[in-house]
Amino acid sequence: MTAPVQLSVAPPVDRPAVGLCAGKACCKRGASVEVRDVLERECDVIDLRCVGLCSGPVVVIDPASSKPAVYSKLRTKKHRALLIELVAGDARARKQLADRRISKKKVVAAVTRQLRRRRGETRRAA
Repeated sequence: MTAPVQLSVAPPVDRPAVGLCAGKACCKRGASVEVRDVLERECDVIDLRCVGLCSGPVVVIDPASSKPAVYSKLRTKKHRALLIELVAGDARARKQLADRRISKKKVVAAVTRQLRRRRGETRRAA
């Protein structure tokens, strides 16, 4: 008789979550689809309602924090590459995308409220 083979299963890897504006104006721009494709390879993408910028694609980094980082106009291939590095925690990418970061308090507050509501909905569903 042969000994049973034991297979070890690797623990699931936590993927970072990233919010992406799914408003009409952002989705009309062709770059939104390309940004989504790049992000879905590395991250869990959370669709957000319009965040009020309409200068898409609009991406929210670290949506679970109390002050998420909101970036807009990420339309070029270079911006998409920097976005992936930023999600991975690269400080150099943060500096290079600093001009794309939104500092409007109203926008960041609206995104934070929307994410908080979304988290509350998922907790109730569970």
